[in-house]
Amino acid sequence: MQRIASRLASIAALALVVSPAIAADEKAAAPAVDPAVVELVRRAGDHLRAAERFSFQADTRYGVVQEDAFELEFGATRHYLVKRPDRVRVEVQPRSGNDRLIVFDGDHLTVAEPRAKLYAQLRFDQHREIDEALVLLREMLGVPIPLGELLRSDPRPDLVGSLTEAFHVGTAKLAGTECDHVALRNPDADLQLWIARGDAPLLQRVVITYRNEEGAPSFAADFRDWSLDANAPDEQFRYDPPADFERIRFSVPARPEDAAGKPAPEAP
Repeated sequence: MQRIASRLASIAALALVVSPAIAADEKAAAPAVDPAVVELVRRAGDHLRAAERFSFQADTRYGVVQEDAFELEFGATRHYLVKRPDRVRVEVQPRSGNDRLIVFDGDHLTVAEPRAKLYAQLRFDQHREIDEALVLLREMLGVPIPLGELLRSDPRPDLVGSLTEAFHVGTAKLAGTECDHVALRNPDADLQLWIARGDAPLLQRVVITYRNEEGAPSFAADFRDWSLDANAPDEQFRYDPPADFERIRFSVPARPEDAAGKPAPEAP
């Protein structure tokens, strides 16, 4: 009996050693970019692209790598309201408590910090759409909007463009929602997406690892309260500062042309 038990233990130990190798071989045998995974992600992008008005909330966290390689975690809760093609409102509640509001109505872009009683506002030389505003924020003002890719008129290119690897990790349940867990790789980053299964393939979680940056910092977001028919009156995208708020200037470079070939906005 003791001999049988010993033999079973040896078999179990061998299984633990061999199973990962088998899994690795299966993964190696699969195509680097699984077309079924790409189609699954495209379907999620199609579903979001079809929404003219939508809102969601994201609990985000990101790592900041220090000089000694120690990674510190920071985070925020973000509320997004989008009215395509030219209106966005983002309310940011960082863990630090220094809330921020970003409002875009096609003609003006405003960033306000209520706690500091400060706001900055740009007036565009001509009407802009969301895609252009995201580029201006990131490349000219250094104010990227986390998860801004989802706000674009077509989020699919940012999700599946330039893929070098894509595979299905498995299924998972997040906050009661059955999800497909997929992994993607492009030249700059590794992405993991948890996409709700069924007729509403909405993102439930995303993890991005910037492997080319020092320390390979990561960003993660957990999504909730999705609405693809959100109430989005125009007044939600206008900003009227309180009388005691001080207006400050954005730090704008010397008027290069933006990605759309149009002059930079003015900061009066």
